[in-house]
Amino acid sequence: MKSDLSISVVIPLYKCENCIRDWIKTIISILKNYSFEIILVDDNSPDDTWKKVVELKHHYPEIIKAIRLSRNYGQQKATFCGLSKAKGDIVITIDDDGVHPVEHLPEVIEKFLSEKMEILYIIPEKYHYPLYRKLLSSVYKKISQIENPEAGKGSSFRILSKNLVKSIIQHSSHLIVIDELILWYTQNIHSIVIPFHLSKKKKSSYSFSRLFHLSKSTLMISTTMPLIIVKTLGLTVSGISFLAGVYFLIKKFVFHHAEKGYTSIIVSILFGVGLILFSLGVIGEYIAYILMDIHKKPPYHIKEEL
Repeated sequence: MKSDLSISVVIPLYKCENCIRDWIKTIISILKNYSFEIILVDDNSPDDTWKKVVELKHHYPEIIKAIRLSRNYGQQKATFCGLSKAKGDIVITIDDDGVHPVEHLPEVIEKFLSEKMEILYIIPEKYHYPLYRKLLSSVYKKISQIENPEAGKGSSFRILSKNLVKSIIQHSSHLIVIDELILWYTQNIHSIVIPFHLSKKKKSSYSFSRLFHLSKSTLMISTTMPLIIVKTLGLTVSGISFLAGVYFLIKKFVFHHAEKGYTSIIVSILFGVGLILFSLGVIGEYIAYILMDIHKKPPYHIKEEL
């Protein structure tokens, strides 16, 4: 352990009024032999989370930095906000629900420093997630790994070097996915597997719709795969339509047998229109993100900072 090492702990918060106080006390007791700060970013929780954060700030004025965002921007942007405020030689990101095994931090920090890593992920042996979350995560990882084999291997429990954090926070787009930004700046990626705890929250903050939106945003920033899929579908349908056209022409002019009815025509038209609308939707998503960047839409806005 380096006595002159400074650590920044970034914790995005959302609806954690019942567990945040004990969680912060646990982290402080584990890091007591280090010089550290804890940056709490409340993602505009509708409960009394901010009230608990203010109490913690008054109790630990030299340790706690408290930030409240003006609205709910999501975990990724709240974490990014915390990274932009971090001053430590290394930065640790931790969830607010007590899942992460912070009791292993001293040994994990020592491993990170001794091996001169840039990023170290602490990954659970088993994810205690609902089935829909596992399915969405699996689909996202499989698609994004087609272009980048390292994509989707991260965790929200991570240790980052100061230099890597400096690179990440230069990102100016409103579209932010921390693990994908990490892949932009380094290939020196390491991980360690440690059993995680059960969540102290009664209900996960990630609903199906929020997870779907996050997966979609991640694909948009990390890969051109949606556009590749659209192109592939277009070429496939064009090929099938051409072969079907040749087949029906041969039946009509060679065998003098034409199909009766319009079922095949209607099916073909509906399928073609559906494919066109899907393709336009994917392209429209990219155009929307480009327009937001052109108009310099901010990734987050700080309402209050203590």
